[in-house]
Amino acid sequence: MARLWSRWKKNRAEENRGYDYSWQYQDEPSDYSWLKKTVVAGVLFTVVYCAHISETTLGKMVDDGVHYTLSTQTDINYVLEQIISRVPPSIDLSVLKKVQTTVSKPADPLLYMNKPVSGKIIAPFGWGVHPVLKQEMMHEGIDIEAAIGTNVRAVAPGKVKIITDSAQLGKVLIIEHSQDIETLYGHLGEVLVHQGDLISQGQVVAKVGKSGMINTPVLYFEVREKGKPIDPATRLKGDFPVGEEK
Repeated sequence: MARLWSRWKKNRAEENRGYDYSWQYQDEPSDYSWLKKTVVAGVLFTVVYCAHISETTLGKMVDDGVHYTLSTQTDINYVLEQIISRVPPSIDLSVLKKVQTTVSKPADPLLYMNKPVSGKIIAPFGWGVHPVLKQEMMHEGIDIEAAIGTNVRAVAPGKVKIITDSAQLGKVLIIEHSQDIETLYGHLGEVLVHQGDLISQGQVVAKVGKSGMINTPVLYFEVREKGKPIDPATRLKGDFPVGEEK
């Protein structure tokens, strides 16, 4: 029996000779990169959320930064298209498609306008006595006090529609933000863009000047909705300086 056992073992060894079983014993290092990314994402989310609910200046800056990144720097519609194209047809994508339809619509420029310059409103929107003509007139925009040469920034993204001269408002720039919304900037000393240019929000488009029927340098700013002027002060983001008229 011992001889048979030894012979069987010898035959098995000869049969297995030349076969490489090293693959059975390879120890591959563990990949924890997914865990690191998850932890980092969790920490970032926590920081952003805490800043958001803090209602502080830092929180507002974070909110504005996230909004700007998502609405300007990131093509959300493209991302959703990629996700939808890769998800199996059996999965209900009605919610994602609804989001895609929503974000593909252009945002209303009236909801997020920044101030064109920082300064005191010295002539509000509405009926009032004209300082030069001395008669009651409808003031279709606002006059914002600013020094000559002050940068004038676009209040929202758009396209330069018209650059012209007016006897009353001096050099005028009109930016079209949508089919219904336009903004007008008057009493300009210098215009830094050209007709047809695409404009981003906050871009410097002109310099404050002293022209038309005014005695001091100001920026005249007007918002038109479907061709009719509306009160810009009700649309501009940010607080006005103390003592400013509205």
